[in-house]
Amino acid sequence: MKKILFLIMMVSSVYINAQDFTVRGVVSDESDVLPGVSIVVAGTNQGTITDVNGKYSINVKKGSKLIFSYVGYRAHEAVANQSTINVKMKTDAIQLEEAVVVGYATQKKATLTGAVSSVSSENLTKRNVASLSTALQGAMPGVTIQQTSGQPGSDGGQIRVRGIGSIKSDQDPLVLVDGIEMDINQVDANTVASVSVLKDAASASIYGSRASNGVILITTKRGKAGKVTTTYSGYLTVQRPTNMPEPVAAWEYLQAELNSWDNAGASVTNTQREQQLRWIEEQRTLKPDNWTRYDTDWKKETLKDNSLMHSHNVTVSGGSEDISFFASGSYLSQDGLIPNDNFDRTNLRLNADAKILSWMKLGIETNLRQSNLLNPGISTPKAIINQALYMLPHISAAKELDGNWGYGKNGINPTAAANASGEKKVRTSEALVNGTLTFTPIKGLELIGQYSRRQVSKRTRTLITPYLTSLSGMVKAEYPDHDSLKEEWEQTVRNYYRAQASYERTMNDHYAKLLVGFQAEDSEFTSFYGAKQGFDLERYYLDNGDGSTASSGGGANSWAMMSWYGRLNYNYQQRYLLEVNGRYDGSSRFTKNNRWGFFPSVSAGWVVSQENFLKNTTDIIDILKLRVSYGLLGNQNIGNYPYAAVVKPGYGYYLGDDKSLAPGVAQTTLSNSDISWEKSKQFDVGIDLSLWNGLLSITADYYIKNIYDMLLTFPLPYYAGMQPAYSNAGDMSNKGWEISIGHKNKIKDFNYGVTFTLSDNRNKITNLNGLNSQDKTMVEGYPNNGIWGYLSDGYYQDWDDVANSPKLSNSARPGYVKYKKINQGEGIDPMLIDSRDQVYLGDSFPHFEYGLNLNASWKNFDLTIFFQGVGQRSTFMSGIGLKPFANGANLFRHQMDSWTEDNRNAEYPILVPEANAADNYVRSDKWVRNAAYCRLKNMVLGYTLPQSLTKKLNIGSLRLYVSGQNLFTISNFYKGYDPEVSYGGNQGGEFYPIMQTFTVGVDLKF
Repeated sequence: MKKILFLIMMVSSVYINAQDFTVRGVVSDESDVLPGVSIVVAGTNQGTITDVNGKYSINVKKGSKLIFSYVGYRAHEAVANQSTINVKMKTDAIQLEEAVVVGYATQKKATLTGAVSSVSSENLTKRNVASLSTALQGAMPGVTIQQTSGQPGSDGGQIRVRGIGSIKSDQDPLVLVDGIEMDINQVDANTVASVSVLKDAASASIYGSRASNGVILITTKRGKAGKVTTTYSGYLTVQRPTNMPEPVAAWEYLQAELNSWDNAGASVTNTQREQQLRWIEEQRTLKPDNWTRYDTDWKKETLKDNSLMHSHNVTVSGGSEDISFFASGSYLSQDGLIPNDNFDRTNLRLNADAKILSWMKLGIETNLRQSNLLNPGISTPKAIINQALYMLPHISAAKELDGNWGYGKNGINPTAAANASGEKKVRTSEALVNGTLTFTPIKGLELIGQYSRRQVSKRTRTLITPYLTSLSGMVKAEYPDHDSLKEEWEQTVRNYYRAQASYERTMNDHYAKLLVGFQAEDSEFTSFYGAKQGFDLERYYLDNGDGSTASSGGGANSWAMMSWYGRLNYNYQQRYLLEVNGRYDGSSRFTKNNRWGFFPSVSAGWVVSQENFLKNTTDIIDILKLRVSYGLLGNQNIGNYPYAAVVKPGYGYYLGDDKSLAPGVAQTTLSNSDISWEKSKQFDVGIDLSLWNGLLSITADYYIKNIYDMLLTFPLPYYAGMQPAYSNAGDMSNKGWEISIGHKNKIKDFNYGVTFTLSDNRNKITNLNGLNSQDKTMVEGYPNNGIWGYLSDGYYQDWDDVANSPKLSNSARPGYVKYKKINQGEGIDPMLIDSRDQVYLGDSFPHFEYGLNLNASWKNFDLTIFFQGVGQRSTFMSGIGLKPFANGANLFRHQMDSWTEDNRNAEYPILVPEANAADNYVRSDKWVRNAAYCRLKNMVLGYTLPQSLTKKLNIGSLRLYVSGQNLFTISNFYKGYDPEVSYGGNQGGEFYPIMQTFTVGVDLKF
């Protein structure tokens, strides 16, 4: 009996020892307690976080391992063998072990020898913008991103990495999402884990012929071992234009028109003058029921004051050590400035990872996307906004009292076009499946096989319906005079195959890694369309309508690539670093004799801070690393089969004795089978520095990009009857520098960080083989898209000044712009100014681009402020944005500051009719403005509810925030115009304004 009792007591003792017990403690750093530290029981889903006082409490089995982790600190492990465990965490501000995504792999930041910039997901999601490219703006030096439109579905930024990469070929960087080429603006920012930009040849040459414009690598989030976590992020945004010009009222326009007649000495009868004066007076005393005189505010009638955007995202992630997943669903809807102007997008993503065997893993990514774009049928939103701004206010009402639309100008009524001209619907669907199988049969050896298929389909339905117009109570006409329907469909299917092997090994102080791989891609594009007019009973289907108006067509093309690539990494004591990359590409876009190209690079690094002579400075210098790289990249983004002659049907030939017309085909483009890749030799030297345990960090680079064998076309005489062929004929260079400075610190409950980026690039065309463009946008020795024109010299002040000064033409009169005579010499008329007097006026590419990011947190509050700007960019205004009365348009208020005898220093020359004003608005330094600006791009203020409250609500965390985008801008640009919109050196007055936004949002975690 005693033995039995003893056995029971032993079993009970073991059982009691295995029971959970509570571990409590406080987590702190060198100066204060740490709220929000994650504590997880190793190998389980069990965990908790510290409260605002750094305290935690968790029930565990005795002997369990606890893992403490917090952003910016080194992970800490402790064994649960006592009831109180206080932890003091050590900062890891420089995070030398941080992994940076590079081509086909990741590398430690400390041993990186290329020029790579990266952005975390946290910085992206704070922007609350519809397009991912816009969220990246200003975040990385050397990466130029300009938002040139605020139109829903088209508000993404134009991206240039380290300058202009080509003249005729595509200049966009290669964008890869988990290794697959995709449109950056269709990626849901909530699914992004990190973004890396490969800027130099050392980091990008492993992508060979598609990397000369830089490479953007986007890595999406994946599940982690632990309990299943659900998050919701949503926001509601109110949008309005940042800036728009203000048209004048009807009587002001009529008075200015009358003045312009007098200023030009136009022949105007007394009757016309009296009628104009009478109309002006009637405008001042206009009554609402007046049928004969109007004062229509077309801008107010057509455009909205505000529009809405809202976004919702749900993610679910988690798993075990063997199986993990990340699932995301999001919906975005964005309204535009006019009716029938909307964009919405739905994204679904599932990333899953499974450990099939201890040496075999399977990774699967699936992504589904559908977007819908709605526009008016008869015109684009941009054109309608333009029409609403320049429409004459006195010619018609937007909508007459009889209910019909106003006649507008020649029947064109922008308000009717936006509301009643039909609709254009574009539905885009995308499906992506990507599978990766990874084998690690022995230590250090990794084998990867990957296949993906991406299919993008787009259907466009354009329905144009006439609207009835009236003028002064009388029905005028339908505009347009017939209805029409056009259905378009296109599809692109791309397959991607990759096989890769890598082996790494450390032997004493030596580390080496070799990576080799094979990649193949093929792409097929198919399209067709059908169109008809004359539909009965508004049955708008292609099987209805007038058969005699039917038209149809279609097309197809394909291309393929095959590549071998490799990389060798070596370092000694993580002090001396070497990397060699290479890629051998074959592209179907060139003939078999020029199809293949080899693109190598080499880079080296020296971690000076590891040297013995700096061993006594470890408390000051965390890391000091010097980098240098050189390599060759290629560009084949010129379109499919650019070497081939183009033959088109539809050309008739007269044949036989009776000279009857027979259908046939004709060659429309010359061929050149000798063309090949555009190439780019790139040199980079850089420094990485971190001081005082990450309190201050600096990264700086200087680079030279010499681009040669650019594909250009030489003009043919008009009688050739066809387009010229491409030739490898041009050279160009980009030289620039960039710097990033960071500082972060913690003072008790107050955390803050500052990041400043600054960069500049200088572009120059070095050789065109005699091909200088007539408009001088391409001139040897000057930047691409440089601006050329005349030098102004004030205004002609009187007729004597006109008589004694050089002139563009004999139409000059007092108040006209006066120009300087530059080209002088024997046989040159000193009083005549011509094209030989034009000089270089400026560079349209942005210079001295900068970004300033300020972030801070205090207890439960967080604040982020981001400034972005450009120090110099020359822009020439033209069209209605510049010329009063251009194309019969209204005036803008800033154009009323014009020359008179009492206002001789006015901004604008004397008002005259457009036909008389040509000399005043030629391209000259008077109209070239510096589009420099400093903009408060984004500001976010958030508050996270205390953990004591969220625990009662049974949720993990809840953060509420307000934010604003494009809140204010400092600039001396043209009044009413946004300096960021202008690009390419010319802004013609037609634009879709960038939006200023105000947002409220919530981040919820379960």
